[in-house]
Amino acid sequence: MHWPTRSCVFGRRCVMQTPPRRRRETILLAILAIASVLPLRFYVESRPWFLAEFGTLLALFVAVELVKTFGAESGRSKLLMSSATTLLAIAPILFAFFARSFGSPIAFEMSTLSAFGSVSLAVAIAAKTDRTRAMSLVASGFLVLFATSISEHSQAVWIAVAWMSVCVWHLVANHWEKLGVCLPDFVRPTVGVRPASVLIAVVLCIAGGQAVRNHVGPANRMTNGVMPTSGGSKWSDPAARSGVGSGDAAIAAKDHAESFGAVESEIFLESTESSLFDMVNEMIGEPKQKMKWDRRQAMGNENFIPIHDQAAKSEKGGSSFSTDRMPPKKHRHFEDAKENAVIQWAGPTGIRLAMQRFDTFDGVDWTNSVDRSNDKLSQREIDQNVWFFDPKLESRALSDSDLVTVNLLKVLRLDSTRFPAPMMTAGLHIKDVNRQDFFGIEHDGSLFMPERDKIPPLTVVNLASIQVMEDELWDRLPDCQTKLDASEQPTSDSTQHPYQQLQDIVAQLRTEFTFDRNTPTQTDNPVEEFLQTRRGSDHLFATVAALKAREIGLQSRLVTGFYVPPDAYDISAGHANITPEDIHFWVEIKLDDGRWFELEPTPGYQQPVYTPSLWLSTKRFAAAHWMHGLLMVALGVVTFLTRLIWIDWLLTAVWSLSLLLPSRKQLGIAMRIVETRASLIGKARPTGKPQRDWLEALVVRDLQMRDHVQQFCDVADQAIFGNPAPIDRRRLNSLVRALNTKQLKSMTNETMA
Repeated sequence: MHWPTRSCVFGRRCVMQTPPRRRRETILLAILAIASVLPLRFYVESRPWFLAEFGTLLALFVAVELVKTFGAESGRSKLLMSSATTLLAIAPILFAFFARSFGSPIAFEMSTLSAFGSVSLAVAIAAKTDRTRAMSLVASGFLVLFATSISEHSQAVWIAVAWMSVCVWHLVANHWEKLGVCLPDFVRPTVGVRPASVLIAVVLCIAGGQAVRNHVGPANRMTNGVMPTSGGSKWSDPAARSGVGSGDAAIAAKDHAESFGAVESEIFLESTESSLFDMVNEMIGEPKQKMKWDRRQAMGNENFIPIHDQAAKSEKGGSSFSTDRMPPKKHRHFEDAKENAVIQWAGPTGIRLAMQRFDTFDGVDWTNSVDRSNDKLSQREIDQNVWFFDPKLESRALSDSDLVTVNLLKVLRLDSTRFPAPMMTAGLHIKDVNRQDFFGIEHDGSLFMPERDKIPPLTVVNLASIQVMEDELWDRLPDCQTKLDASEQPTSDSTQHPYQQLQDIVAQLRTEFTFDRNTPTQTDNPVEEFLQTRRGSDHLFATVAALKAREIGLQSRLVTGFYVPPDAYDISAGHANITPEDIHFWVEIKLDDGRWFELEPTPGYQQPVYTPSLWLSTKRFAAAHWMHGLLMVALGVVTFLTRLIWIDWLLTAVWSLSLLLPSRKQLGIAMRIVETRASLIGKARPTGKPQRDWLEALVVRDLQMRDHVQQFCDVADQAIFGNPAPIDRRRLNSLVRALNTKQLKSMTNETMA
């Protein structure tokens, strides 16, 4: 049974006090409530404003606690505490106002939730009564429940479980402390009541969650104007994040921004939309025309037939790609021109969206020799949605769903039947489309819509891609070495792991070569010229990287598509606008299981992120810092063996810093220091024994120290129960320094002897 704290400090009389446990636990519950809002805001808001807001909340909280702990009970300290507490409560509102003023708006409901949490914390800090603390408790509980219910992350429920555990612990303790006003006949100490209550509550919570699991329908995005970040538009809030379906173009999608508008009418017969072939020519220049002279014979004018003023030319992409190209033409873009985005991407930035792949190179031209056109996509129904999967990646995507990421792609002005898709895209889904003949696999393995001229504009596609762990790159790259002539000696580079050699190749290209799309080629061998001048376009970087990968025995291919630049992400719309200027080239390497992963050899573009597992990270850290680890272990052993010495030094330093505190606080700190030292040597004060009796028992063998202890206890009694009077700091200082761990241990040994 736990009783309320009593001020029986020196055995004279006891006064009931409110236990500080209630305040600490209420503050902890409010902090957990604020933590439940962090996942909702961290990934979608401006990182500097987010860190500034919550850093300010942390600084204000620490300032209030420092003033309350070490500040004197004066009017100035109370004014400082009240001011900091008020700022703590309104800080999210102030940051919402300033962020909007500086062009980084924070959604209204996110600011409201944060303000709800900060007010709950401020009330918990400033509360003087249990009724006020209960208000903070209810507010923090509501916030945790609401934030957990709207979170899309499956692990968010653990914040609610943590809050509930602390709350049950808090309520059970409050229940037993109510018995402090009674006069019990006997008291039986119990240890496991509160832990057992918390454990039962957690088990019931988890069991209830498992019972309702998979019995609740999927979450639906709310309509315009209710929750801006869930389904609003720019008309309801500048911070709205309604996904890919936002903007004026969503009107063509009628009732649903994700509906499939496969409209085949005359309006799409003529179009100014750019194909991938057009965008490549515009960005890196057109291929050089090879003049070929066949056998010929002169003809008279009578055989000449006039043709049109301008011959027609095809702008559709072919099955090859030439590295020998003309310099791109200079284009002047007006600032007031309409946004020319060809696709919109709601997903991570700094990645690549592939559209076409080439695996055969003859020195100038890239072509594709693989034919996967006979492969058929398999149809699967997941959560009442029809998905179409690549048969080579389907089993891995369905067996390990934790590594699958689903993002949204919206086609606007792309004149192509191919879907721009991230690396290792396993499947796709379009709302309300369940016909398998709508989708297919191109010769090079890309996903496309067959028997069409292009993907219908405003089509929104869900793409499921598989993440690649770095461990797989170390384990699944073929262990091939560079073939050497008999006269050559193997070098250290040829004995490295293939993935390490790939990293060296990429690092060399990114550091020793210059990316410049305006560099013309002067010869018929652009690759060799690029290696000599060390300057060229990204298709040359990718070509050289692919060729160097083949030199070490790996299979490689050139990939063309779009790069998603980080600065293209529109926080107010929740997606990135991809323009023709974002056309890009990179290289893919084949693993031993048939999958392909990408490399980024061109400087200025973010490299793909392959996250190592915890085991690989631990091994790397241990290999890089094993010497530091041994030193830390040795330091830990020495610290443990000398813990009495340095803890005593630390307590002495704390006592020296207490000089500026009031007399009563100095007396309390002195007593706590002596009790801590006694606990370190295993002679802690027994529960219920007054401090005076305990101190006198410690120094019973030392007459001089016993007189000091009696004077100290008399001064403490007068300061606590009588009129406060100045204390003799020197005498108190001599007592604290004399009763150190070494002296207490010797006194205890003498008493036992």
